[in-house]
Amino acid sequence: MSKKNPEEDSLEEALSPIVNRLIDKNYETSQDKIATQMAPLIGSAIREQIKSQKDDVVDALYPVLGNMISRYVTKTLEDLLESINSQVQDGLSFEALKRKARAKFKGVSESELLFNENATANIRALLLIHKETGIVLAHSENENHPVSEPEMLASMMTAIRSFVNDWIEQNSENQELGEIEYGGNKIIIEASGYSYVAVIIEGSAYKATYDKIRETLENIVLNHGDMIRGFDGDLDKFDNLEVYREISSLFKQDEPQEKSEKKIHPLLFLIPLILLLWGGYSYYKSYLDQELTQKIVDKLQTTSKLAPYKFVVDVEDGVATLKGAVPFSYHKQLTQTVVQEVKDVIEVKNELLVFNSLEDPLQISSNIAYLLKGINTQKGINLTYVYDSSLLIIKGSIWNKQLKELVIQEVQSIKNIKNIQYELEITPPLLNTKIYFKKADSRLTPLAQTELVKSLDVLKSLDREYKVVLTSYSDQIGSVARNLHFSKKRVATVAKYLQEQGQISNEIVSVFHQTAPNGVDLINEPDKARVVTISYTKGKK
Repeated sequence: MSKKNPEEDSLEEALSPIVNRLIDKNYETSQDKIATQMAPLIGSAIREQIKSQKDDVVDALYPVLGNMISRYVTKTLEDLLESINSQVQDGLSFEALKRKARAKFKGVSESELLFNENATANIRALLLIHKETGIVLAHSENENHPVSEPEMLASMMTAIRSFVNDWIEQNSENQELGEIEYGGNKIIIEASGYSYVAVIIEGSAYKATYDKIRETLENIVLNHGDMIRGFDGDLDKFDNLEVYREISSLFKQDEPQEKSEKKIHPLLFLIPLILLLWGGYSYYKSYLDQELTQKIVDKLQTTSKLAPYKFVVDVEDGVATLKGAVPFSYHKQLTQTVVQEVKDVIEVKNELLVFNSLEDPLQISSNIAYLLKGINTQKGINLTYVYDSSLLIIKGSIWNKQLKELVIQEVQSIKNIKNIQYELEITPPLLNTKIYFKKADSRLTPLAQTELVKSLDVLKSLDREYKVVLTSYSDQIGSVARNLHFSKKRVATVAKYLQEQGQISNEIVSVFHQTAPNGVDLINEPDKARVVTISYTKGKK
């Protein structure tokens, strides 16, 4: 290390303050000039720093760039989500209903469909460039994102393509430059024989975007290929108006359709819902009617007396309409009764036809037997018959005259029978009802009321010429007058119940006994002596 000259040291010490002041003064007055002179050096210094100390540079820039990128991504996602949310919340609109239908048809969720619709590419510009000369034959751009100096961009793209294609040929690969990415944008290049298109896109590009670009270039080549092939570098001779229209069509496809300014009344959106509800209700009502129809058919088929016949059953809103044919009015009435017993049947419209065209004696005899079998199922009727070709004899017992008239009416409905003879006895059923009372009491017990209800069917079946007989017995406890008093009150209680609750209109006869019924032991069974028996007797007409 060489020693400094004392004179040099003295000179440096004397001049240093002056030089420093000159530098400071020059910096203050010539900052722009200094920055211009320093710029190349700073760039070289940064490149050298990144090359030698890349990790340090990344660590130094990460807090700033990381926050920038994070804010940009967050803002982009917020805009996208806001767009999606606004469309989802606008649920009662025709577009929303169409979107739901499209999502259902495509088998995707509505949110996924909305995301795809919002993640569309934004085409900034399209340039049709002549391969050989690099001249822009025609170009079109988005009014909101114009491109400055398209000729310079075309020259740059031509140079890049030439360089890349030369390199590709040296590597013996038959390929073309497809796209160039820069920042958040990209340039898609699609080449034909004598020209290529460069499409500047902001954001992501999807398959639909590539398909539109290829379709546009295909139309240009198909319609204007000869003109492009013969281009000699003179744009004045090149009619690019039609080509421009082809290019502009890409932007028309990409632009969203403007929403109609005409407002639709919100109530109109309810029409599809109303139609859907009405269709669902109609289907549900039809389903209920079909279910009820099947129940009626099953009931008719399981009724032995009606199984041989065919019925047409039509149900609408719980009203059953019966059509078909039966041999006797008895079967028509029986069908009505059977259907009315089916649950949920509101009304029965019986349109059954009654017919009988049997002429063969064996067939007539069989049909008579079938008819009487059905009639005998009713209470109070027990009939038999004897039949030959000239005479039909009906025998048996019947509870009352009303049932007798019903039998005669049904039998007379059989055609082709010359003579009918009736040997019918009116024989009411036996009645032996006993109503017991408590000691010194004339009120009906619950058990007594149950016994009275059982006797009503028989009493109501009696003809008017029959009298109802109420016979009262006593337990002989106490005085004769006291026992007679309770006997009368007990008979009156029973008579009142039969007339008011049972609607019995026949004449009631009262009989009183001071003794107990035969066979009752007053000492051991006094409660069986306090009884009123119910019977009937045939009076005068």
